[in-house]
Amino acid sequence: MHQHLDLIAGLPYEGYESFGKSFDRVYKMNPEQLQLGFLKVLKGSVMHDRAQEYGIVYQDRAPYEVLSTKWLTYAEVIRLKQIEEMVEVYYNSGQFCCTMAALEQEFASPFCMYECLAAYYDEKNAFAVSHSRIGRYEILYDFIVKTCKERSEQYMEMLTLDMYLRDNVKKRPEFLRESGVSSDEAAAFYKKEEKERTYLKAYEGYDRRQMRKMTHLERIDGKTVLFDYKNRDPLTGNAAIYYLSE
Repeated sequence: MHQHLDLIAGLPYEGYESFGKSFDRVYKMNPEQLQLGFLKVLKGSVMHDRAQEYGIVYQDRAPYEVLSTKWLTYAEVIRLKQIEEMVEVYYNSGQFCCTMAALEQEFASPFCMYECLAAYYDEKNAFAVSHSRIGRYEILYDFIVKTCKERSEQYMEMLTLDMYLRDNVKKRPEFLRESGVSSDEAAAFYKKEEKERTYLKAYEGYDRRQMRKMTHLERIDGKTVLFDYKNRDPLTGNAAIYYLSE
C-alpha cells in the first residue's frame, strides 16, 4: 500500500517547535510521500472568519497561504518552506532512501536533519540555483562531510547504492571513485551469464552486450552488486539488485 501523508503548517495553536514534533511523528510512519502543506485562508472558511482572532496574516491573492500567526512567525514560515523543499528532493523523490535513513541517526530527530540540511542550502545560496540530480548528490555529500566527516566513506557507499538503484548513471559525481569492477571482470561475468543465466533469468534472447547495457556492476562495501534495470520495484521504481558470489 502506497502511503501519502500530509501535514499543514500555520494552523491555530501550533508553533514551529510543535510542528517539528508533528513532523517527526508522521515521518516515523515511513510514508512513501510526506507532503508539507501550508494553511490556505479561503473566503467563507472558518479560518477566514477567525483570522483576526488567531492573528493570521495571509496572502491577499491566490493561493491565499498563511504568512504568519500568533504562534508562527514569518521567518519560521520561510524556514518551513525551505524544509519542505528538502523533503521533496531528498525524501519524496525516493532517490536517497538508503542514505537518508542512515543520516537520520546523526541528528536528534528527522525534523532536525531536514532543518540542518535546509540551513546548509541557505548558507551556500543553493536554493537560488536549479540543480541536476548529480548536483543534489554532490551537495548532500558535502553536507555529510561537514556533519560527520569521520563516516563520510560509509556514506559514499550508501550514496552509490542510492544512485544506481534508480538509474544506470553514466556521469558519476566528482566525489565518487571508480566502480571497482574492472572491464575484464565485467566481460567475464556477462560472458558467463550469457550461458548460465544465474542472475538475469528475464533476459532470455539478449546477448551479453545487451545485458551489459541494461544492467550495472558496482563494488559496494567490498561486495560486487548487480543492478538490474529491466526488473524494478513497482512501488519505488528501484532496480532489482543481486549480490554476486565471488
